Amino acid sequence: MRVAELAEVRPLQLEVLRPTGPLPGDRPPPAEALHVAALRDGVVIGAATVLPERWPGPGAIAEPVWRLRAVVVVEGVRGTGVGRAVVARATELAASQGASSLWAEARSSALGFYERSGWTVIGDEWIKAGIGPHRYIQMDLRESVPRP
Repeated sequence: MRVAELAEVRPLQLEVLRPTGPLPGDRPPPAEALHVAALRDGVVIGAATVLPERWPGPGAIAEPVWRLRAVVVVEGVRGTGVGRAVVARATELAASQGASSLWAEARSSALGFYERSGWTVIGDEWIKAGIGPHRYIQMDLRESVPRP
């Protein structure tokens, strides 16, 4: 598990999350985004991106706020702990940059994965155009991630 460049993780993120191509409104992460890659034999098998981005969901969360996005794991490796490790490393990375809270738009089908990892589901389910049911999730990093 290591910090990676966008060029290393983006192909897998697009392959898993947008197998039929980009959706209207898709955009690459901004330059300040940080990326995590899980590798096996030099090949990226899991990835995630974190970046400072305001909280759009209901209610307030602790500032400064960062976002987790584009969490992916190669299909044949899912369920082996790679996803949990990728999210944990991305969470640690955001905390090391000063984030107090981390949020994401999670597919409703993945909520159990996030809840088992300490995330809190916020607000009502909504439909993300072209993808399906989603919920906002949030983690307070001040309580859940050790600081260096």
